[in-house]
Amino acid sequence: MRPGIALAIVVLSSGSAAAERTMTVVLGGLIGGVEQGDVETTAMEPAGGARLVLSFEHPQPTRPETHHDVTLVPELIGAAVLGADRGEAMVGVGARGEVRISLGDHGWRTAFYAAGRALVVGSDTDPAGEVALGEYIYIGKSRLRFGGEGSLLLRKTDALMNGSQRGILVSAYLGWSM
Repeated sequence: MRPGIALAIVVLSSGSAAAERTMTVVLGGLIGGVEQGDVETTAMEPAGGARLVLSFEHPQPTRPETHHDVTLVPELIGAAVLGADRGEAMVGVGARGEVRISLGDHGWRTAFYAAGRALVVGSDTDPAGEVALGEYIYIGKSRLRFGGEGSLLLRKTDALMNGSQRGILVSAYLGWSM
């Protein structure tokens, strides 16, 4: 995990990358199911929480003609997932591959994406991975956007949790570019 964080810091702090990108703040809610259990029984239980993502994006231009492009977006993630019996925090890094579409003078801009994330979860700092598919739509010609995603989470845990934990989460979020 440490090499991944170091790589993210180097990429995001380089002069050329920072000059071409803007920071986008995304705040959203999570809901879904996460496995809970012990060695003898494991069951999917409802969970919910909040997520904060800082992404470093090339601004999506507003042009008079229809336009599309493809871009790679680095992310820093913080989240809290709360179940019936316990709650845990997650932090991590990730990247989104986006296909962005703009309909020119109509002012409609959207993006579809696939994301991969490396996370550290809970007080035991268990490693986890997440894959997600999502979409967002800009609200008018502003820098404000609304979006959602679905994700699968796989966490490596201790023997009490059968060595792994899976989760299925959906989120809705509001984001704004700085």
